[in-house]
Amino acid sequence: MTEENAAKPKRPILVWVIFLFYLVSSVQVIVGLFFVTAGGVEMTPEGQAYLAKFTVMDRVIGYVNAAVTLVGVTLLFAQRRQAVNVLALAFALNLFSTAVVWVKTDPASVIAPTGLLAQAVGIALFGAVVYYSWRLLKRGVLYR
Repeated sequence: MTEENAAKPKRPILVWVIFLFYLVSSVQVIVGLFFVTAGGVEMTPEGQAYLAKFTVMDRVIGYVNAAVTLVGVTLLFAQRRQAVNVLALAFALNLFSTAVVWVKTDPASVIAPTGLLAQAVGIALFGAVVYYSWRLLKRGVLYR
């Protein structure tokens, strides 16, 4: 065992949970956006009208947000210090894109209240992940 290996902090179980959850979620968002954009999902006329309000740039932001989140949780899993900054960037991008959606459209008109609640919980959870990663950095668990 080398000295570097001996100094490595153990990866917390919660890091595994966060990584796996956001890995699945990010891939699901990317694939879902692709299928919706490509017309592979049957939608109501209201849903189609709602999606028609989004530009290509809006969709690109969705892809970028999912990709940055995926990079952030991968860095967290690898116990890299940069995870905090990347996750904070992804969180800020998430807040920005959510605000843009709310300003441009009226999500409450096509999304059930439980869906809106799920969105709020998801944002709060992501904020907690950013905070947790910052705490791991301060405790020396994120070290490279």
